[in-house]
Amino acid sequence: MTIIALLGSFVCMQKSDTCNHITNFVNYVEKQFNIAIKIIWTDNGMEFAMKNLCQSKEIIHQTTCVETPKQNDIVERKHQHLLNVTRALLFQATLPSIFWNFAIQHATFLINCILTPLLNNTSAYEKLYDKLYDISVLRVFGCLCYSNTLNANKKKLDSRATTGVFLGFQSTTKRYLYPNLKNHKIDISRHIFFH
Repeated sequence: MTIIALLGSFVCMQKSDTCNHITNFVNYVEKQFNIAIKIIWTDNGMEFAMKNLCQSKEIIHQTTCVETPKQNDIVERKHQHLLNVTRALLFQATLPSIFWNFAIQHATFLINCILTPLLNNTSAYEKLYDKLYDISVLRVFGCLCYSNTLNANKKKLDSRATTGVFLGFQSTTKRYLYPNLKNHKIDISRHIFFH
């Protein structure tokens, strides 16, 4: 069985971080799913020079020929699909492109939860975890949201909620990510009302 992995929660901000993120991803897959990655297929980019990782984990590193993306057509199509969904999320939410990393993570999340004929009308999530995803937690990307503020040090007439825009889920907890429209920082909360 071939697994095409989308590194949704391992987004690289710089090419120099690529090897560290791939190493973390390989370790994550081995520990969480008890699966050994056998082959990594990349282009000939210098950021994919990971001889030590491949030797230590007995992974075969295959590369495509220069300027022949058709050799890697499955990944190229998935990459295009992912970017199309990301753009749609940003346009629908009328959010600027600075939020692309949240949009691409949310797009990856949605794609992995959608049924696909390639997996006999099951989702990638279901194949991986052997259960259906609970879609009741899904929210509209970029929708207006209000986070309950903590009651500590509050005065009677202080605001009881902060306004934000839903950007997705925090992967390690059951909390929502949103930019706080008052202080312009990314906040995390479980107690949110979605408009």
